[in-house]
Amino acid sequence: MVRWFGRSGNSGGSDASDPAGQTADDPLSTADALRLAYGQTGDQGLLRRAVLAAERARGQYPPDDPHHASALSALCMLYRLRWERERDPALLDRSLAYGRQAVDASPPGDPELGRHMSSLATSLQEAFDRGGRRQDIDEAIALYRSCLDILPTGHAEHAGQRSNLANSLLRRAQKFPDPGTLEEALTHARAALDDTPLKDPMYPVRAVNLGGALLALVQSGQVRHAAEAQRMYEEALRRFPRSHPARGQVQGAVERIRYLRRTLGI
Repeated sequence: MVRWFGRSGNSGGSDASDPAGQTADDPLSTADALRLAYGQTGDQGLLRRAVLAAERARGQYPPDDPHHASALSALCMLYRLRWERERDPALLDRSLAYGRQAVDASPPGDPELGRHMSSLATSLQEAFDRGGRRQDIDEAIALYRSCLDILPTGHAEHAGQRSNLANSLLRRAQKFPDPGTLEEALTHARAALDDTPLKDPMYPVRAVNLGGALLALVQSGQVRHAAEAQRMYEEALRRFPRSHPARGQVQGAVERIRYLRRTLGI
């Protein structure tokens, strides 16, 4: 997602790089700043403080205020981040519960609904990766489809949601093989990359996503996609910063495809 969750209408908070300077009457901005600071430092204390700020927001805004749904969506993401770090299944369960509450609490016409659905879908992907239940990935796919239904094609987040949908479809096809699902994943991954400017920091990520869909088709026997899969991974390597944590995995994919192409003479 381009943005994390909807912020409070109060614009009096401090700069996001200084979470300690946030004012207590703007808890969503405080939670957002703390979440960003956690992403930069990995300090678990910041993440726990972000949870507390989002809990304050949940209590501060009444259920009929759109910011209440945003606070629930914030908690969905924050508990997912804690799950990724601590691997306690209870944290993932809480993330899913808050995500469902956020979607249910969104009032008609809420412009943040797509983000709430996307956050829940991401937690469902985590649940699928953990437990392999078909219903989890099917629900994630349905949510991403709904996001695309309510976002116009030119919306800033449209390409990101298509990429998310492609990844969910790919996950499903890898666990429950189906050529049609793989082809649909490829369609959405390609469209997401086509709609992403070259200078966008997400461009190499979406090139990897397209490469992954192409490689899955190669592994299913459609070896004609091997050359393009290699090009996508190599393009991502050229554009990723040297410190990017995905570089090693992407380089490994390139080497596997090169070996496959040499072996098959393609």
